[in-house]
Amino acid sequence: MSGVLLFIGIILLVIAIHDFFFTTLSGSGTGFVSRNISILSDKIIQVCVKVFGQKTYNYNGLFVNLMILFSWLLLIWGGLFLIFSSNPEAITNSSGKVANFWERLYFTSYTLSTLGMGDFTPSTAIFKMLTGAFSFFGFIFFTSSMTYFLSVASALVNKRTLSKSIYHLGKTPQEIAKNILNFNSSFTYQQISELQNLIDKHAVNHHAYPVVHFYRQSKKRDSFSINIARLDEAISILLYAEEENKYREELKVLRSSLSDFLEDMEKNFASNLLIRKNAENSYSFPTLHSKDVEKELQKRRNIVQGLFGSENYTWDDIFNKS
Repeated sequence: MSGVLLFIGIILLVIAIHDFFFTTLSGSGTGFVSRNISILSDKIIQVCVKVFGQKTYNYNGLFVNLMILFSWLLLIWGGLFLIFSSNPEAITNSSGKVANFWERLYFTSYTLSTLGMGDFTPSTAIFKMLTGAFSFFGFIFFTSSMTYFLSVASALVNKRTLSKSIYHLGKTPQEIAKNILNFNSSFTYQQISELQNLIDKHAVNHHAYPVVHFYRQSKKRDSFSINIARLDEAISILLYAEEENKYREELKVLRSSLSDFLEDMEKNFASNLLIRKNAENSYSFPTLHSKDVEKELQKRRNIVQGLFGSENYTWDDIFNKS
């Protein structure tokens, strides 16, 4: 029995520590545990939205982050507890009495909290070294977690800045397209450049800290999914409408940045998006003579519809018809 407890404890620690460091320090996304906890937490929020309404989305990202932190703590604490439980005499109190179940639980939690060992001490050299190692790890865990959450907060600010920038360009795709053409040329070039930089930065942040995806807003005007969909549709209008415009090359670069972001969304968040194979056409393009272009536009609409559809919005919200 002691061997089984030791084995399970080691497995839990390896899984938790790998997931923790990969998620917080790699900059390459989330580990297996964090990814699945995020998906599960988001589904819980979706159920709550049906009961309490759209305002629940204000707590979406916070809830997902706290659930990830809780899962790391639970796995590490549980693994350490099982390892100490593999030897009934691993922990003793000041009187030399062997610790019971609850006292071992208390000791391991106290060790991870970096507050010391409380009223108990490890009885052998191996467990003393293990206690010291996990006291040190507890310090790393809490400091790295805070650094990670600060990075997520910075990424969230960039996401909301991008959303606001698009919103102030126009409330519909047609309005955004019209304003881009009617603005002063130097201002338009500046806006296109700034939008591209914000989108590229968000795409990098989104890949490094996928939890940013789950931070949503309850108000339609603040919704990232609605604003990014409007921008993508506006660029389609400008690129494929019959009238020529002098910003075509710059818009192609902006479109490329958006394409990279949407591809990352489709690849990493398919389970969270309501992606349909044939999203409804939201705008008629008279110059679309190429089947490849039609196919490419349909694919884009599938992804953006999945993005705003996951927040219970429709194309009527994109075109401000509701």
